[in-house]
Amino acid sequence: MELFSDYAANETYFIIFVIVEEQGYIELRIDNFSKTLSPKDVDINEIKSIISDIEVFLYPTRDERRLRPQISYDIESGSAKHRFFLPISAVILFNGLTSEIEKRETLDFLDYKRQAVIDKFQQKANREGYIIEFNSSLSERPTLVIDTSSNFHIVSPQFYESEFYLYGEIYQEGGKNPNIHITTSKQGNLAISATKEQILDGEKKTYKPYGIKVRGKKNLEDGKLYDLKLIDFIEYKPIFDRSLLDKVIKKASVNLSKINNLDKWIEDLKTDGI
Repeated sequence: MELFSDYAANETYFIIFVIVEEQGYIELRIDNFSKTLSPKDVDINEIKSIISDIEVFLYPTRDERRLRPQISYDIESGSAKHRFFLPISAVILFNGLTSEIEKRETLDFLDYKRQAVIDKFQQKANREGYIIEFNSSLSERPTLVIDTSSNFHIVSPQFYESEFYLYGEIYQEGGKNPNIHITTSKQGNLAISATKEQILDGEKKTYKPYGIKVRGKKNLEDGKLYDLKLIDFIEYKPIFDRSLLDKVIKKASVNLSKINNLDKWIEDLKTDGI
């Protein structure tokens, strides 16, 4: 911003200079073996999928996608060219990642979500006989080519095993293979294997709110839980004590005021199922 004055008119003016980042493009050029593919052959579901995959590849986390710059899209002839117009910094990132994939011939250095995107393109190439070239405005030749002769697949684990706490209403228990079924707000309906002794211990729990401690697997892509085994029940007895709540709030307020982003801090504390 620059300031100058017109002393004759006794007025002050401001000139604002806006710095706009240089723009470029990235491109997926998709063709088949017979070289007959054109934009009119591409279904809208495939276009939607490619747009989503490119967004995730460039900005894999939810926060990155929320803060990403504007991206424009066009599909052009010459096979099917899916072209994305965006800031040059994103083009540089795209070039760097795809060039490194081509050089290493593996996905093991990428995070899970980026691996999943490239794995998806590899499956599409194998299934449809596609040749997929990754191009950009910074390179005269493709930085990565995926076809039936390439072999780019996910190498990261697709899940991890851990213990989880779930809260909800138990709506079924028992069965020939003993298990319990619980409805949770975050995970929906879940089946948890258990022993007869665990189910029969104590009072009948059907249609009552309970917390349960389980061991199982969590999918890294969608966060879903599966192969769950019951460890223990946690009886849920909500009791509201206003005076106790006021004391806790007063005690906590001193430290909470020191946290810059309180919403994020609380979000990080949330447990599965709550």
